[in-house]
Amino acid sequence: MKFRSQTTICFKSLMLAVMLTGCVPPGLYYWGDYETSLFERYVENNPQHTDAYLTKTLIEAEKQHRKVPPGVYADYGFLLYTRGDKAGAIENFQKERALYPESLALMNKLIERIQQKEKSADVASAPSVEQSATGEQK
Repeated sequence: MKFRSQTTICFKSLMLAVMLTGCVPPGLYYWGDYETSLFERYVENNPQHTDAYLTKTLIEAEKQHRKVPPGVYADYGFLLYTRGDKAGAIENFQKERALYPESLALMNKLIERIQQKEKSADVASAPSVEQSATGEQK
């Protein structure tokens, strides 16, 4: 009789533990492979893998309708900027700004700088009035 009551108590405790762990909500953010991407970029010095890890993390988070941690969109935007994809960088900075309003000032400044560099590059590459009239190039 004593053995049966101990077994029943153990079984009920185990079932309670299983039921409670099934009710645990997922974490606040979807981290995915973000930490691995940081390790690859800064420790292994391998930015090619970083792009793959960040992309995978962002896609999985969107599939699961979960938020990525603060800074992930900004980090990916910076990575795109260093590769020359200014439009992609701006798009990710805008996502970061929309998701985390506390990043508003920094994201606005980064977007503004990219746009200023694009304008100055356009002005520098456009021929001047004198060059247009004479057909000369510097």
